[in-house]
Amino acid sequence: MSTRTSTVSAADFTVVVAAPEGDAEPALRSVARQSPPPAAVVLVTGGGPEPEKGEVRPVRAAPGAAGDACTAAARAARTPYVAFLQGRDEVLPGWLEHLARAAAEDAALIECGVLRLRESGLIDGIALPPDVPGGADVAYAVRRALLGESDGAVRGGGRYTRVTVPRLLVRRRTGEGAATGAAARAARADVLRALSPAARAAEADIEPPRPGRRPELVSVVLPVRDGALTLPAQLDALGRQTYQGPWEVVVVDNGSVDGTREVARAARAVLPALRIVDARDRAGESYARNRGIAEARGDLVAFCDADDVAAEGWLAALAAAAPDAALIGGSLDTALLSPAHADEQPLPMTAQTDFLPFARGANCAAWKEVLDAVGGWDEHYVGGGEDMDLSWRARLSHHRLGYAPDARMHYRLRGELSSLARQKWNYGRSGARLYDAYRHAGFRRRDGATVLMNWSWLLLHSPDLARSPALRRRWVRYGARLAGFLAGSVEQGVAYL
Repeated sequence: MSTRTSTVSAADFTVVVAAPEGDAEPALRSVARQSPPPAAVVLVTGGGPEPEKGEVRPVRAAPGAAGDACTAAARAARTPYVAFLQGRDEVLPGWLEHLARAAAEDAALIECGVLRLRESGLIDGIALPPDVPGGADVAYAVRRALLGESDGAVRGGGRYTRVTVPRLLVRRRTGEGAATGAAARAARADVLRALSPAARAAEADIEPPRPGRRPELVSVVLPVRDGALTLPAQLDALGRQTYQGPWEVVVVDNGSVDGTREVARAARAVLPALRIVDARDRAGESYARNRGIAEARGDLVAFCDADDVAAEGWLAALAAAAPDAALIGGSLDTALLSPAHADEQPLPMTAQTDFLPFARGANCAAWKEVLDAVGGWDEHYVGGGEDMDLSWRARLSHHRLGYAPDARMHYRLRGELSSLARQKWNYGRSGARLYDAYRHAGFRRRDGATVLMNWSWLLLHSPDLARSPALRRRWVRYGARLAGFLAGSVEQGVAYL
């Protein structure tokens, strides 16, 4: 944290409240009780009566446009800082004072904890950053000058910091937050990009798009090992793609001992351009993908996994985005294949805020020349992290990353706890490798207070292992990843806890 401090008060804050359904009384009432009060309050609402308090400025927005209206209101604010709330949030006494105190340390992003409540008023849980993946449920305030449409000279200053207030300062009803949550996460992403020297460097000199260039041939690379049970559904889904251009499927067999090859051969009835590549000599998904790239005949290479299911417009959406980007990520949707674990829905690329955005390996595409230029997939990563590494290498090499939300992949989460724990353990180990590789480019590790908070949470919630399957699964997810951080730190010789 910076040693310089400046004078910041409540008068330096605008509060943006999102209430697209019209119920904003809890948030407005609790903000009005803050002493001293904020400089301004903007209410984004879909209708209903005008607020009685004259200092509240209403902004009308359709429910589906409320998130964009919140973002626009934040950018238009006349104060240095903007805080985001939801209509039925209740901020606790001292909330604004804590934000102002944090902002005095040259803060660009301020995150504080949320106490989640059920409709009955019973406690549903807590969210202290970064315990919730992506910080989806924590509350934010941001420095307005660092938002996406702000003065570039301010964005390039690079002297601001990210501050966590380790307190539960907001009471929030479970299920709230679609509108202001999207706006707040977008603002958070803007600010973190502005803070990252790597992001500024990448944005300053980025490869121009390829206007009008369409792929001559798309190669879909599908690595698989012992996937006979799930592969048929994915190949059937690929056979129903709506893409009208020429394309092929390259199934890369990474040493299967079940009926994977027989399944792939049978799929030629609906995928006549399907080819099978033997990659049994070395285990590893990145190795299999690189073999697929080497064998691919297309100038655009798309990637998917054997245990997922592509939506019918998946390939068409990736190809449509290709003229404007070197590497394209699609969206992952767990609702079809893992409906019991909706809380583990992967964040879209536009909401990723850890370092630089990345395209997930389970759903992405890249021009083959770009993959060759950046060296393909790094085979040192085992069980995770390789997609972040590929995207970050491409971005830091000044290639443009794109996001195609309509390129939807139905994504399967790990069902068994042992498999889930192994996956999260590998993610943690890969995190340490990523930190070792990208710390000098701006990838930051968690500070000591956050590390202590993470491990304290794990200890305090250890009774969850015996309470319910859902709580047990959550504990295993966090515990295995933290253990992976420790193991990766030892392996890489870095402190990434």
